[in-house]
Amino acid sequence: MRHSVELTLARLAVRQFMGSRRALWALVLAAIPVLLALLMQMEAGRDLKDALEDMMGMYQVLIVAVLLPIVALVVGTSVFGAEVDDGTITYVLGKPVPRWRIVLTRIVVSGLLTAAVLVPATALSMVLGLRGVDAPGVAAGFTAAVFVGGFLYCALFVALSLSTRRALVAGLIYVVVWEGLLSNTFGGSRALSIRQYTLSLADALSSAPGSPMSRLDVKTALAMAAAVTVLVTVYAIRRLQRFEIGEAA
Repeated sequence: MRHSVELTLARLAVRQFMGSRRALWALVLAAIPVLLALLMQMEAGRDLKDALEDMMGMYQVLIVAVLLPIVALVVGTSVFGAEVDDGTITYVLGKPVPRWRIVLTRIVVSGLLTAAVLVPATALSMVLGLRGVDAPGVAAGFTAAVFVGGFLYCALFVALSLSTRRALVAGLIYVVVWEGLLSNTFGGSRALSIRQYTLSLADALSSAPGSPMSRLDVKTALAMAAAVTVLVTVYAIRRLQRFEIGEAA
C-alpha cells in the first residue's frame, strides 16, 4: 500500500505517453543510429581506427546532441502536459498525496521511458558499429552516459511542462540555442549544459582513445549535474504546489 500511489501515477504517465503519437516518433528516432551503424558496417576498406572515430562522431553529434534531448523532451513534456492542457490534473491534485511524490514519480517514469527508447538503440548501434574494434568499455560507457543524461534532461523538461504550455518550444530553445550555440561559443555556459555533462561522463566511463568529447572535467560535470537536477526538481514541486492553489482559487 505504501507505494501504491506511485505505481498508480507511474501507470498513468506511461499510458499517456504510449497512447500518443509521440511514442511512435520516439521509436523512429531511436532507429536512426542503428541503421547508420549497419550502413557503416557495409563500407568497404573501413579499418578499426575509422570505425572507432565514426562511432564516436555519431555518438557525439547525433545521439547525445540530437536524439537524447529530443526524445527526453517528447517524453518529459508528456507526463504532465496532457493533464495540464485538458484540466484533468486537478483530479491528481485532489488526492491527499504530497506534491513532491507526484513530481519525483513523473521524473523517474519519464527518465525510464527515455532509457527504454534510447539505451537499447545506443547499445546496439555501438556494438554493430564497433564490431571487431579493440576498445573495451566504449559501448558500455557511452550507453551508461545516455541513461544518466536522459534522467537529467527529463527533470528539466518536466519542470518546463509545469511552467509553460509551450514547453516543447522552450525545450527546443534550450537545446538549440543554449546547448547548440552558446555552449560551443562561451566556455562558461558549458557548466550549465546537460549535453556537456553527458559527454563528460561518457569520456570518464568509456576511456575511449583520442581527444575527449567534452571540455568539462568529470568532477565538475557530476557536481553541476547534481545541483541542476535538485534545483529543477524543487522548482517543479513548487510550481505544482502553486498550480494547486491557483486551481482552488
